[in-house]
Amino acid sequence: MARSKDLRKVMLTNEKSFSKDACKAEEGIKLNEEEPDIRPIFFRDIDKIIHSQSYTRYIDKTQVYAFIKNDHITHRVLHVQLVAKEARTIGRALRLNEDLIEAIALGHDVGHAPFGHAGERFLDNLTRKEGIGYFCHNAQSVKMLKDIENLNLTVQTMDRNTFTQWRITFK
Repeated sequence: MARSKDLRKVMLTNEKSFSKDACKAEEGIKLNEEEPDIRPIFFRDIDKIIHSQSYTRYIDKTQVYAFIKNDHITHRVLHVQLVAKEARTIGRALRLNEDLIEAIALGHDVGHAPFGHAGERFLDNLTRKEGIGYFCHNAQSVKMLKDIENLNLTVQTMDRNTFTQWRITFK
């Protein structure tokens, strides 16, 4: 037990260099308590997301459809990894919590509809027409990870994934 606490302290030492505006691991909020381990709370979110069924399904989802022969069609999993890499780079420069940033980036598209944003617009129009609300992939991502897979992610990871939806809705 003491060894675990020592390892956890080592894993949190980089937080001393964070900006005053950065969200630290000790500020992470879970809706359901869980037994802590040596990994910081947002690092656990990363692990939960990359081992989820939703993330695993990224592998066969095409990021962009083309109507010409193209050997360089990219898949959503590559897009998400590149987003995570770029976001971490920016976060490091701003001295923010890279674990939180990576968790947000890795989970941001798990609720995406087929055919990208065109598919999202189609589903949104359909759900609004039928009077059952709206469809937004950011909110759907939270629903997939929180309600369907029951991952018990931090409020911070889930909140950042819904931010885009709220900005669009209340613009």
